[in-house]
Amino acid sequence: YSSLEALEIARKNPSYRVIFLGIGFETTAPTVAASILMASEEKITNYLVLSGHKIMPPAMRALVENHQIRIDGLLCPGHVSAITGSKIYEFLAREYRIPCVVAGFEPLDILESIRLLLGQIKSGQARVENEYRRAVTYEGNLKAQQLMERVFTKQTTSWRGIGKIPQSGLKIRQNYASFDVEAQFPIEVKESENYPGCICGDILRGLKTPPDCSLFKKVCSPSHPLGACMVSSEGTCAAYYKYHQEEP
Repeated sequence: YSSLEALEIARKNPSYRVIFLGIGFETTAPTVAASILMASEEKITNYLVLSGHKIMPPAMRALVENHQIRIDGLLCPGHVSAITGSKIYEFLAREYRIPCVVAGFEPLDILESIRLLLGQIKSGQARVENEYRRAVTYEGNLKAQQLMERVFTKQTTSWRGIGKIPQSGLKIRQNYASFDVEAQFPIEVKESENYPGCICGDILRGLKTPPDCSLFKKVCSPSHPLGACMVSSEGTCAAYYKYHQEEP
């Protein structure tokens, strides 16, 4: 899980290639970038990364431009925003008139953020508010941003339920190609396929709810997940399975 731990394993085992799968958003990408820079400086040549990192703004643009979804407001992710700053959401308010609130993760954070969103919607305003001020600033973590910019470049990548989005993935720059699995080995990363009947893509886009899926609670459960929305404890279907109360 830790890129620095993977780097340490490579350092201690120079006769083996150690490959780290870099996944996640702007929250995790800086630490992976730092590990590549450390490997470069220390000349640890047996450490490689397969980058599957993605960034939020292009995906958010794709969502608001999909008129099927009809977004009224956005709760923006706190951990990502701690790195990027709240400034990355300004285009949503400016260009699309979508109210945005950067939210923390505690129940009161979420409730307060929803209250702020409703206030904007009721007054016909669209701006970026930062409810999570104890962790998020307007500019964000500039050092982390510089690390990402130094090591990664943007590329087109696929998103479940949305398709390919230009400039939404992070690829390792040519300067650090010796640490890039895709540059060093002739591998092909295949597109993921949904289990027949799984509607995870529609659920992720807010077009369907978990009970709309014919698999939900019947053959798909946290102990036997068939789709991405059920695999993770943070997935929509897993949360719905655990917390949603059926009406009598």
